Amino acid sequence: MTTIFTGQAASIALAVQANGAPVALDPASTVSAQFSTLDGSSSIGAPIPVLSTDVGANWDVGIVVVQVSADLAGQLPVGAAMLTLTSSAPSLIKRFKIGVESAGTITKSALFVRDFIIDELRADNLMQAAATFFTNGTLSDDYLWGKLRAAEASVARDLRVPLVPTQFFPYDPTSDQIAALPAGMPYAVDAPYDYGPQFFEGDSWGYVAMRQKPVREIQSMRFAYPDPASMVFTVPQEWIRLDQKYGVVRLVPTTYSVQVPLSSFIMQAIAGGRTIPFMLEVTYIAGLENVARDYPDLIDVVKKLAVLKAIEDTFPAQSGSISADGLSESVSVSIEDYHATIDTILYGAKGTNGGLMTAIHGIRSAVLG
Repeated sequence: MTTIFTGQAASIALAVQANGAPVALDPASTVSAQFSTLDGSSSIGAPIPVLSTDVGANWDVGIVVVQVSADLAGQLPVGAAMLTLTSSAPSLIKRFKIGVESAGTITKSALFVRDFIIDELRADNLMQAAATFFTNGTLSDDYLWGKLRAAEASVARDLRVPLVPTQFFPYDPTSDQIAALPAGMPYAVDAPYDYGPQFFEGDSWGYVAMRQKPVREIQSMRFAYPDPASMVFTVPQEWIRLDQKYGVVRLVPTTYSVQVPLSSFIMQAIAGGRTIPFMLEVTYIAGLENVARDYPDLIDVVKKLAVLKAIEDTFPAQSGSISADGLSESVSVSIEDYHATIDTILYGAKGTNGGLMTAIHGIRSAVLG
């Protein structure tokens, strides 16, 4: 993917192909380029005339050059944009994905800064050991970055944990709520929790097991019914007792009196021992805070999985042979064995209850009776 910088003039060389082969353009053809948002829903700027005389262009083999002004580059959204190329001879439309970066914006994922990790991965023994699988040339930075992000998402999903502190809302956040978040902070929705008759019975003390953990901060808890806009009671912060690691919340009343507006419906539901769905709305932050410090093996397993995903793209044969002067050697490849190595890091060796899963969530157990 070609990348330009926002606010900086650029010349973009593009290869026009069809079915994997270059498409020659007639020198008399009218060719233009139009930027738009990545989904194509909104055009950005005016159409750009594309000339066969532009420096670097070679229409005979389908190479065109698009001149992007600094003003137009400043209108492009950081991330990526669509560039649509149209030609009259031959008649065609070709779309390209153009990366857009800002010198003041760092391209990074939850765990990695792109420039750092790509260089580290290329110098890593993992990539050097896997080099025999990549016989069709050098792997691009974009390709490796894509594999790292895919591996990162896979590990987060397997471990069921946000890899960085993430803001959770009980409902879809408003634009103002999103704008108020710290720069770059991810957010998601965690649906409200049910209120049950056992909520304050015995020794439960308003027990709530949060779906996402470890919990960094409970920002607000409120009971709302019959709709999200109807506030019944906001839990005072001093009532909240939180076990951050395991995401367990207990409510311990510490004030002598509170004012709670109750409707006849709420009174009947609570007094009648009813479960009220989606009544408890919690706004909170959860996720790992410093993976490199606390879980260096998580960083290691993401890198291993990224390399394995790249190897899988080559569809390696399970066995083969190497022949050279004075050398004859058989080679076997078992992708399953490599995945087993990764699973051991994630879940511990067979017969154990260890690995990253236990380190993050605690020992898993079940009581049968």
